[in-house]
Amino acid sequence: MIIQLGFYRRRPDLSVEEFRRLWSEVYGPKYRIHPDLSRHLLRYVQHRLSPLIGKSHDQMPFDGFSETWFESAAASEALQREPIYINEVAPLAVTFLDLENSKLMAYDSQVYQIGGPPPLFRS
Repeated sequence: MIIQLGFYRRRPDLSVEEFRRLWSEVYGPKYRIHPDLSRHLLRYVQHRLSPLIGKSHDQMPFDGFSETWFESAAASEALQREPIYINEVAPLAVTFLDLENSKLMAYDSQVYQIGGPPPLFRS
């Protein structure tokens, strides 16, 4: 299993509220409503980040992060080759993300210190 983590910074010209609206109400649902995308995914989760007390959103390195779970690296690559991803999802990301200051990484193994794997985990 491959879990891709995306750490996202909003475009500087967007408010926190507009970033959250575009990410969660426009961009995110595309993975759910388009079978050509969702069939490649095990899970897609968005995490909105809030600043610590006494800090502002502008002092945070990221505005949110996502987990995108795939059965394999091939499934991740297949999603990125889908026409709906190429023509609609990827271009939409640039409307609300500061891609230069956002980061992507992936990992393929987890170490559970407390509790076990989530129900969908397949070894």
